[in-house]
Amino acid sequence: MHADILKEVGATEFTGYGELVREAKVVALIKDGARVDALAKGDEGEIVLDATPFYAEMGGEVGDTGVIASEGGFVADVVDTKAPEKGLVCHMAKVLDGSVSVGDAVTAAVEAKRRARITRNHTATHILHAALRKVLGDHVKQAGSYVGPDRLRFDFTHFEATTPEQLAEIERVANEEIMAAIPMNIYETSLDEARAAGVTALFGEKYGDAVRVVEAGEFSRELCGGCHVSNTAEIGFVKIVSESSVGANLRRIEAVTSYDALAYVNHMEAELKCAAAEMKAKPFEVAERVKANLAAIKEFEAERKRAKQAAAEGDVSDHLKDVVDASAGYPVVVTRIDGLDTGGLRNAWDILRARLEKPGACIIGTVNDDKPVIMAAGTDEAVAAGFNAGAIIKAIAGNIKGGGGGKPTMAQAGGKDASGMDAALEAARELLR
Repeated sequence: MHADILKEVGATEFTGYGELVREAKVVALIKDGARVDALAKGDEGEIVLDATPFYAEMGGEVGDTGVIASEGGFVADVVDTKAPEKGLVCHMAKVLDGSVSVGDAVTAAVEAKRRARITRNHTATHILHAALRKVLGDHVKQAGSYVGPDRLRFDFTHFEATTPEQLAEIERVANEEIMAAIPMNIYETSLDEARAAGVTALFGEKYGDAVRVVEAGEFSRELCGGCHVSNTAEIGFVKIVSESSVGANLRRIEAVTSYDALAYVNHMEAELKCAAAEMKAKPFEVAERVKANLAAIKEFEAERKRAKQAAAEGDVSDHLKDVVDASAGYPVVVTRIDGLDTGGLRNAWDILRARLEKPGACIIGTVNDDKPVIMAAGTDEAVAAGFNAGAIIKAIAGNIKGGGGGKPTMAQAGGKDASGMDAALEAARELLR
């Protein structure tokens, strides 16, 4: 359908580089995927004009928003602008008042403040691209972008993560060019002449014989059909907010400019001041204070771990009284210590093994969060004398409605019935006797 419209009415004349308001004529209307003669109040559809200042989403830059109206009382809110066919601009709109018909004269007005934010971000992507190449190397190539009113995203080829120092330098270089207030030079030329002049072209992008060059002095020169500022100073400044990997040898930078950059920095400052107040320190002392606090916490955790280990050794040692002399003559501690996880069970065995008067074994049952677990373990000497942890676990696991197994030196079983734990341990004692 869009192709048919383009063939019938011709390409839309785009005038948005030099103006944000344009008198135009409605040449086609679309509603619910079909062409219509008119749109009325409450309708949502696509409005095609013979000329428009609205930029259609393209090259990473989002489409313009704004208003299309007429002297007859028609008003439509343009929520997006797209180009479903190259050369055909469709205004995605909702009619707020009145009606519009094919052939009507209208005024198309772009939302100026939003467009200004977009142009700042778009020119900033060019500046960042050049800064990336200067800091990281000429191997850096653009691999995609998103340019909206509130932020920009720039994907680029690079073989490793950028360091904090490199990011700081990229940001410094970019802002140095921005604050140099460089007038933008935008012109059309032939593709061959642009390439001969060393203008950067996007890999994989298809260009016609005539191309549009966007220059920021000698620092940045790229082929681009998007909307840009007239002077780099209009960007204000750029602030990189993140850098990440999005694929093999593919990195992504996200950044904000102008008022959004100021809002980001103000938010960071507020967070820093809040942290400083909580620590009763000056803002620029927060990093050192955090470092000192983390060191203190680390030492406290180590001390707590040592104390907990000492307490555990004492508690576990109390279970040496639950020793059973196996028929083969080696000691086996058969006991229940609730509240242990897998690591706790193994630690308990290490403690018991060190406390036994001679090499032996253990069978320990535990219930943790209503989940019963039994572990059997033995020294090499006990195994040589006939102890088999895996066989014992298989024989007693049914008491807790579970199953498991392992090696002769260590085995474990989890179950579903904690009420059978004592019976399982008693069964183990009988086996050993």
